[in-house]
Amino acid sequence: MRLSVRAGEEGGPAGAVMSDVPPVMDPAAVVRLQRLGGDKLVRQMIRLYLENAGERLGQIDAGIPDGADLEETRRGAHSLKSSAANVGALRVSALAAELETVSQAGDRIAARSLRDDLAVALEEARVRLDALTEELA
Repeated sequence: MRLSVRAGEEGGPAGAVMSDVPPVMDPAAVVRLQRLGGDKLVRQMIRLYLENAGERLGQIDAGIPDGADLEETRRGAHSLKSSAANVGALRVSALAAELETVSQAGDRIAARSLRDDLAVALEEARVRLDALTEELA
């Protein structure tokens, strides 16, 4: 499944939903975190995710160039996949999962393409999570 996504693509033309492109966010994940530890836990998890996301993107980038160790990209994608799922960043999680798979298979070209899509999804999630954090303050 190839998830190529660009900014603003939530669905297809005229509001049609594309089944293979997950939404940017899953609000149910935030509700689950609130049930576990209230708004304080939600804010803390979002803060940790946002800090981790930048570090993981750097790790992903380290393995992308020719001659670099693509295993570094796979490890970064694996970690990002999990942390994104925890805060409900579905699109980031799905793209990171796919990046993990292609990196493990040694497909550097696909990894480069997915990295670009992942950067867009990370920004979309960051905007939504920042807004949510402000609402909870």
